[in-house]
Amino acid sequence: MNAHDDVRDDDGLSLVELIFYVVILGLITTGIAVVFFNTWKAQASVSDQVDATERGQLVSSQIEKAMRNAVAYKITDPTLTASGSTGSTLVVATSMTGSNACMAFSLGGGTAQLATTSGGAVTPAPWPTWQTGITAHKTSAGTSVPFFAQVGTDVSYSFDVTSANGPAVHFEGTAYLRNPTWGVRPGGGSQTCF
Repeated sequence: MNAHDDVRDDDGLSLVELIFYVVILGLITTGIAVVFFNTWKAQASVSDQVDATERGQLVSSQIEKAMRNAVAYKITDPTLTASGSTGSTLVVATSMTGSNACMAFSLGGGTAQLATTSGGAVTPAPWPTWQTGITAHKTSAGTSVPFFAQVGTDVSYSFDVTSANGPAVHFEGTAYLRNPTWGVRPGGGSQTCF
C-alpha cells in the first residue's frame, strides 16, 4: 500500500465554512443594495426639485414679463392692508397686442392658472391649470405670505413650488412696470382688461 492512500481528500468545503461564506455574501449584497437604493432615492429627489424649480421659474418669469409690458394691473381677491392690497389673482393689461393683451395669473389651491385674452375683459377664475404644486409660502411663525402684494406701482410675488420627493422651492420677487403711462396703451386708447 502506498503512504498517500491513507490521507483523505479534503478539497471541498465543510458545512460551517459554507454557511460562513453565504452570510458574508449576504451582507455584501445587502450593502450594495442599500447603496443603490439610496442613490436612486437621492436622484429622484434632485430630479423632482429640478422640475419644481423649472415650474417656479416659468411662473415668475411670465409674471415679470407681463408686468414689464403692463399699462395697468389689478390685484383681485384683495385684502386691503396699510401698505396696499394683497391677493391671489393678478390681472395685467399689457401694451402687447394679440392673444396676450390681457393676462391673468391666479395662484393657490395647489395650482397656478393663467388666462389670456386679446384685449377683452378677463373672465373670473377658475381658468385652466397652467402649473401644479404652487402653494403659499409660510413664514417661520407659520403665517401665509400673500401671493401678490402692491408695492407702490409695482407688484411683489411670493410662492412655493412643492416637489414629491424633496423640499419645496421658494420663489419671491418684485415685478416692475416699465411703461410710465399708466392705463394708456401706446398709440392711444385705454386698457379694457378689467
